[in-house]
Amino acid sequence: MLNLFDVTRGNYRVARAISYPTLPNSRVVLDVKVKALSASEWVTEIHVAGTYDGPNDIVANEDYELAWRADETRLLEQGRVTLLRASGQSLEQAWTSIITPEGRPDRLSATFRKFPKDGELVTASVSPFKLKKGAMSYTWDGVVSRRRASR
Repeated sequence: MLNLFDVTRGNYRVARAISYPTLPNSRVVLDVKVKALSASEWVTEIHVAGTYDGPNDIVANEDYELAWRADETRLLEQGRVTLLRASGQSLEQAWTSIITPEGRPDRLSATFRKFPKDGELVTASVSPFKLKKGAMSYTWDGVVSRRRASR
């Protein structure tokens, strides 16, 4: 299986549209640029636009799942997660993304030829969010698996 680092070497751009099924007036669009400084340190620049009229007491998440399909030189992503609130309630979030690796076209082409035809499925567990002095931290542990063919 290929993970995001295998495909991008840590250098990529993401266009992501986020929606909340129970909040029809909320839609957020992200323009994200990621650059690898080393194998373990990445710098991320995020531009956020849109409207969000939901709760702001999100403390953790569960049931994080996304699916990737390759489209020659980019990944098409669909994802969903349940956001857990301090109040004990939850909020569903869904998104679609286009992930475009930045790098040498010949290397990208070779990598995308290795990508499973039916795509990949990523499931993850994410620790509760820790907020301190304007920074957020968490741990992320995921599994990438081959997606089963659609029937």
